[in-house]
Amino acid sequence: MKKYINKFITITTQTISNLTGIQIIFYKRDLDAAKMSTRYLLKTVRYIKQLSNFVPKNIFEIGANFGQDAEFLRTQFNLKSKNIYVFEPHPVLYKKIKNNYSFNCYGLAVSDINKDVIFHAVDLKRNNGVSSLKVHKYNDEGIYTGIKVETIRMDYFISKNNIKSVDFVKIDVEGLTYEVLKGFGKEIKKVKALQIETEFAPIWKGQKTWETIYNLLKSKDFQLVDYELQEDGLQADSFWIQKEHVKHLSYNLGKNKWKKVYLS
Repeated sequence: MKKYINKFITITTQTISNLTGIQIIFYKRDLDAAKMSTRYLLKTVRYIKQLSNFVPKNIFEIGANFGQDAEFLRTQFNLKSKNIYVFEPHPVLYKKIKNNYSFNCYGLAVSDINKDVIFHAVDLKRNNGVSSLKVHKYNDEGIYTGIKVETIRMDYFISKNNIKSVDFVKIDVEGLTYEVLKGFGKEIKKVKALQIETEFAPIWKGQKTWETIYNLLKSKDFQLVDYELQEDGLQADSFWIQKEHVKHLSYNLGKNKWKKVYLS
């Protein structure tokens, strides 16, 4: 596992350097974060392969950064670029993805509304990973630039593009996970698996935290497969599978009656 993580970080570092045209210097904190992110991505792939009853035919990444995670998932599931859908409202990152991949790429912010809003963008020379539609409670406001972007609900997008199934969705939207999930509306029934980032305590103004998001997904018949609190004690990664797509054991109760027991 360590070998694959270090290899992926090396590839990602080189890719980002090529995309930005600047030398990327990772401090220990950045390397630790990269290792944690990559390790969890590898866990997600393993969970899908071992615990689900489907093979992903498409990948959706909401909050795509440079597109490196979408590309990693594409290779892991041997998919074509036309089966990858990425959403990234940061205009510079969006342009980089468009120039370097053949994904279905959209410079949109995904939320629970369809309208133009202000996106708080951070320059790429800083930590662009904290760009968000929401205002950070602790960061210096001076590092952000307000940019008008278009937001879109996923139920609208799915319906408009006649998408029959959403096999795996990765959501990393800095405090907006709840709104993204709400924006799926009834179309969330088409989602087979989810990897999401949530906050245990609020670090973005007006955000919904873990308990609210947990209750929402449970009410939509998702099975929590894995939850991992990050080292900062505030953010967490979790992986979910729609119950009907979780492998289960069937017990014969006699008289042609069977009981399905889902993995926990």
